[in-house]
Formats: sequence, C-alpha cells, structure tokens
Amino acid sequence: MRHWKRWMAAVLAAAMLLVLLTACGPTGPSVPDDPDNPSSSETGKDPAAPGTGGAAIEDPNKDPNQEKTEEAKKAAAIEALNAVRKEYGLNTALIVDAEASAMAVKMAKLQLDGVNGVYGENQMESQEYKDAWNEISMTSVKNKKLVGVGGYGAYPNAAVYRDWATKTSKWKSALVKDAGTTIVGIGVVKNTDPSTSADWPYMAVVMTY
Repeated sequence: MRHWKRWMAAVLAAAMLLVLLTACGPTGPSVPDDPDNPSSSETGKDPAAPGTGGAAIEDPNKDPNQEKTEEAKKAAAIEALNAVRKEYGLNTALIVDAEASAMAVKMAKLQLDGVNGVYGENQMESQEYKDAWNEISMTSVKNKKLVGVGGYGAYPNAAVYRDWATKTSKWKSALVKDAGTTIVGIGVVKNTDPSTSADWPYMAVVMTY
C-alpha cells in the first residue's frame, strides 16, 4: 500500500507539471515576434514591408527634389521657357516634340564632347565640330527649320532664359523671342568624364523649331 501511494503521488505531480507547461506555452529565443507587429524581429521581415503592419521611417536629411523624375525636370524647364516667352508677349505655348527632343539629345552630346575636349581646346575652331553642328542644326523637324538653341550645365530655369534673351547670341535669344516657333525639344546627357563632371554633371539642350 505504501508503494502504491508513492506511485500515485509521482503520477499526480507529473500531470500537474504537464498542465502548467501547456498553459504557459513555448518560450525562449526560438519563438519569433509576431510578424503583424511593427516591432517584429523575425528574421527576414521588414517592419516597413506590406503586411507587416510597420511604417517606413522618413529620413530627415532626404532632399525632396530627388523624388522628381527626369521627365518632371524637363517639363519644368519647358514650362519656364513658355512662361518667359509669355513675358515677351508670346502667348502661344511651345509644344514638346519627340523628334525635336531627339535632335536636342544629339546636340547635347555634341556640346558635352566640346566641354570634355574632344574637339580640342577651342571647339569653335574645329572643322569636325562645325560639320557636326551643321548636320544637326540644318536637319528639319516636322518640316520646320531650327530657330533657337541653347545649352546649359543644368536644367535651365526662368532666370537662365531671361539672361539668354538679353545678353547672348541670336540662337539663345530666339528661344524666347521668336514668335514663329511652334515646337520645342529638350535633351539631357549625363557627363561620365570624371575630370569635368563636378562642374558639368550633365548637359541640357533646348531647341525650338
């Protein structure tokens, strides 16, 4: 009888321990945080990813202008040109044309090559440069001749156009003042030459027809 009582006590103690473990559940580092919790530390989970319940942390040093696409910057440059033309009484806005923009890319490459010394120290004295300029500038777009062209080491803004209208060559002035133009193209080429890219990160050219 005495041994039977000891055996029963051991069985009861084991049963109570099993009940306690079941109620408390598993513990320890092998259990990941709840993946639906923003503070989840589960391996491979991004707290800001969809479905995790987290929120992306905003970088206080982030430049909002970096979010602008290249197309948005080009559109802003053309909008500025039309605004300055309006200041000169030209109320008909220039329309961006794909062919004119393709021609502007060719001109931007040509001007950037000049900056990078491809045509020597003075590109204007290079016959190769002159031939390339003539080939681009004399090619019509939509059966229209080139009227105005200007290149800049940044996207031109209203201040740049105003300066071109009053202080520079007929080509740049015509961008703003010529009333007969109807279409415009803009081309941008990034400068990959490390010797000049700091001063000229890219070349932006605007051409009107």
